[in-house]
Amino acid sequence: MIDNGQVKKQSDLAHKLGVSRVRICQIFSLLKLDSLIIQELERLGDPFKSKIIIERLLRPYVNNSLQEQNTLLNILKTLF
Repeated sequence: MIDNGQVKKQSDLAHKLGVSRVRICQIFSLLKLDSLIIQELERLGDPFKSKIIIERLLRPYVNNSLQEQNTLLNILKTLF
């Protein structure tokens, strides 16, 4: 929505979606994960009724090395 001009900034997006600006920042921070990790997580999906792959679980890995991100991904794959 920011990219296509529907809103100008993250705080506008938060208001439009009815969430806090902090929540938007938390979600945007996940974009710092390596793109291959993001693709693999999308491919895994979340087949369980209660969510297992949650943003709070991924947040600590955002600024970690690709190797550490891959370690997390391998752990998640063993759960499925």
